[in-house]
Amino acid sequence: MRILWVDDEIEGLRPHILFLEREGVEVVPFDRPEDALEALKVSSFDLVILDYRMPGMDGLTTLREVRKLAPHVPVALVTMVTDREIIEESVAEDVFDYIVKPVQPSQVLALIKRLEAEKIKSRFKGRKMAQAYAELNRLPMDYHGWLQRARLLAELRYQEGLEAWADEMRAENQEFARWVERQYREVLFDPELTWSHNLLKKHLLPVLREKKTALFIFDNFRLDQFVALSHRLPSPARMEQVLYMALLPTATPFARNALYAGLLPYDIERRHPGWTLDNRHERELLEEFLQEHGLGHLSHVVHKINSLKAFQEIPVGREPFEVFSVNFIDLLSHLRLEVPSLKDLTPDEGAFMRWADYVLQEARFLQKVERLLDQGYTVFLTTDHGWVEGRDALVVHGGGELTPGLRFKFGDSVRVSDRGGILWTHLKEYGLPTNRGSRLLLATVYHYLVYPSDVRRFEKTYRGGIYHGGVSLEEMCLPLLKLER
Repeated sequence: MRILWVDDEIEGLRPHILFLEREGVEVVPFDRPEDALEALKVSSFDLVILDYRMPGMDGLTTLREVRKLAPHVPVALVTMVTDREIIEESVAEDVFDYIVKPVQPSQVLALIKRLEAEKIKSRFKGRKMAQAYAELNRLPMDYHGWLQRARLLAELRYQEGLEAWADEMRAENQEFARWVERQYREVLFDPELTWSHNLLKKHLLPVLREKKTALFIFDNFRLDQFVALSHRLPSPARMEQVLYMALLPTATPFARNALYAGLLPYDIERRHPGWTLDNRHERELLEEFLQEHGLGHLSHVVHKINSLKAFQEIPVGREPFEVFSVNFIDLLSHLRLEVPSLKDLTPDEGAFMRWADYVLQEARFLQKVERLLDQGYTVFLTTDHGWVEGRDALVVHGGGELTPGLRFKFGDSVRVSDRGGILWTHLKEYGLPTNRGSRLLLATVYHYLVYPSDVRRFEKTYRGGIYHGGVSLEEMCLPLLKLER
């Protein structure tokens, strides 16, 4: 450990320096900041200790110069207890820590131990990220490979935080969007692959025939949120996870209706004209699904939960098959666009995730799961689609018939001139009806759609919102968790 120590009264600190040197710490002392900065230009140090109150160039000014010369070297600022304004001002300069006068060698040793612990943590994190990159590079860019990529990135985002993976997620999503544009039409009709419309048939029907079953469907919930949730699930519950892809557009009228019906949106609309315009017919779609698979006699209930209070008060464990459609977690992201006073409540995806976590805690969701497991239920948890934060405006063109929405638009005249979207025609080939228009534009990565009439205003209004309906790993790659005792 090599320390650069700057203090205009450095001679009075000689006993402390000698003590530290006996402990194996190399200290390079200076009483003038100008001389210390010259040393920093030609030598490397593990830590810089600066006294704030020095004549001439004070500690904060010296700190700014240190940041220019060695931005990655941690700096500790020596202050008085009363230097509150100094501490507040120096926070913006990313000070590693503070030492309160009178300085004691034990304070410096404690600081060194903390710094060494941070370095070990950083090296471990670096190895973990390097291992993750290596694993990502080994995974193929096909249906199964993309699901595994999404799982790996979600787990690492949960462990390391959003910022560490923002650039990697963007790069992965750009490749994923290209794959969707090339392959979606083909892989959608592969019966071996799991999508929204065959999820219940593949994974719930076998259990429904044998056991009491509960299904929770959270509107607008992401894979990384399920990763966090899985760490708090009741013990000793056995958990199995299946990954699958949501249908496009990743929006409730398509993905969730398809989940309940066991049908593609095109087939739902062909049977029931108008039913793909909203999600008002979930019960009827589920009942048709059960009837067609020989379970029409099964006693069941579908709870449509539209408020936190309703979620708190909902009874569980009354019927052999219980479905909980949790609709209101998504509401705050939509209300943010309509109610100015709510704008600051969901400024980014971190805030939205905290809001969703708060909802689950306040609704005593985990206690409900525990109760169901105690009663012999198999409990399934999933979502109809995920979401992204809108970061990049994409100008969309078309007539007045275009549907509303910031991640997808139907219309006969919809078009886009810049990259950042996928345009589909012949919608039947993608499992979609044409009751909203003959063309579909899907936003990719983190784009949101704005009109050319006032791009700057729309861009400012909608940037940072929580959206879904488009093409991204976060929106399309989803889990189904199965819990049993």
